[in-house]
Amino acid sequence: MPRSQAQSDFSVSRPVAARLPAVAAVVELPRAEVWAGDFATRWILRLTVLALAALAVLCLVGPHIPGGE
Repeated sequence: MPRSQAQSDFSVSRPVAARLPAVAAVVELPRAEVWAGDFATRWILRLTVLALAALAVLCLVGPHIPGGE
């Protein structure tokens, strides 16, 4: 099956191009790879849906709120 043009071949995992001098090894921080866990992903999704629902309600109700003149 041919790939869609919407799919990307872009990759973010690549080797670090710059090397620190040996003197800097004392203060060099370890490389961190962080992946979002299932728990965090579910809560972010829920917060996003809640924010979109609140925006939809505001857009529906907003024009009906009196101006206060």
